Amino acid sequence: MRNVLMCLFLWTFGAGLASAESAESLQDDARWLLDQLEADYAYWADVPGGIGQVRTERGSEIGAIEITADLIDFGERVFHSLQDSHAITGSANGNSWALVPSYADLWIEVYGESYDITDVREGSPAAEAGLRPGCRLTGVGNQSIADAVAAFDPSDPGHLSEARRAYIARVLAAGRRDRDRQLRVTCEGFERSVSLPTLYAAPIQRPAETVSVERFRKGGRDIAVVRFNDRLGDLATVQALDEALPASGGVDALVLDFRDTASGGNTDVARGILSILIEERRPYQRHVLPAIERRTGIARSWLEEVSPRGERLQVDIAVLCGRWTGSMGEGLTIALDAFGVATFGSEMAGLKGGLRTVTLPNSGLQMKYPGEQLTHLNGQPREDFVPSRAFSFADAPDRKGRDSVLEAALEYLVSERASGVVPFTEAKFEREGVEALSEVDGR
Repeated sequence: MRNVLMCLFLWTFGAGLASAESAESLQDDARWLLDQLEADYAYWADVPGGIGQVRTERGSEIGAIEITADLIDFGERVFHSLQDSHAITGSANGNSWALVPSYADLWIEVYGESYDITDVREGSPAAEAGLRPGCRLTGVGNQSIADAVAAFDPSDPGHLSEARRAYIARVLAAGRRDRDRQLRVTCEGFERSVSLPTLYAAPIQRPAETVSVERFRKGGRDIAVVRFNDRLGDLATVQALDEALPASGGVDALVLDFRDTASGGNTDVARGILSILIEERRPYQRHVLPAIERRTGIARSWLEEVSPRGERLQVDIAVLCGRWTGSMGEGLTIALDAFGVATFGSEMAGLKGGLRTVTLPNSGLQMKYPGEQLTHLNGQPREDFVPSRAFSFADAPDRKGRDSVLEAALEYLVSERASGVVPFTEAKFEREGVEALSEVDGR
């Protein structure tokens, strides 16, 4: 019996020691992540208080990390402190917050104390529930939206700018992955509660095709509208596009619709798309590495080029973008804008820069964050781009049920202004507030 008790003691002591060692290694990973971000994150200028503020907000939490799930939670909270939807953990817990914009269906902006729903994703649970631009988010669960935001980020209230509160509200509205969302909204003066599944439980329904093509006959022209069905990370998209365009047969104009590309993609696919629209090699985006300048005092940047592939597709082109145009979709939009193509829609997802993936040395978990800045050829940050034909919203239909953004692009392509991939100099539309909603809604 004594031997059994001794064995049990040794097993218990050993298990506790192993657990402590494991917790210590996970905590070391958390510190390593903060050090890596300090060295390599590309957007510290956008973070109030910089790395010092993030260490203040999150550093005290490191001692509570005991298991891998805790480390994942820690990584998520660190990235939320950055207010950067392009910084994500490679693994998630069952109750992790949904990724925005990939698994979000409400776009929210904050004006003063008002949390305005400015766009609603097509084909989503929020759209099916009747939510639309012009509604306001007033509560999450049993809390007011203001209290829910404050509970999500209990840092110094002085850091809760409108932009940071809007970021948090979008995360709260997207919900936790393992449960329905309980939201309160006010629409046209009436408040109501809605229970919505997350987009993990009720994903957006898309065509089976990698690339979808719809043809329109308008003003004596045949126009093909190409939709990419959130597949810009799949190299098969390039082949599907190559096959789809000849099959559409003799079109006079082309609409490239990037409004459903929230999950981003890769530059191979982007170059594959751009390469059939040009007849000579040309740059299409600019890269900047702030970490190099921080370490050496010497700036480093370069232009990325694309080369033509096969015979140029010589048709007039328009591009559509919106809040669920993310990452590589944003890159394609600014590239085509630089090529002179007219762009139609709203501001995009605003995902910052090019991702760097790092592997934490002890746990093996991967973390992804922007390690380089990406800009338009004119130097404008990609995340700040506004299309040349700017609308207040681009996904939700207007009050008459129309896709006003697509209709505007089609009208453009039948007018004498359409001119293919050449410099485009017409002044941008600037529409804000009620005036913008009235124009899009046709009121």
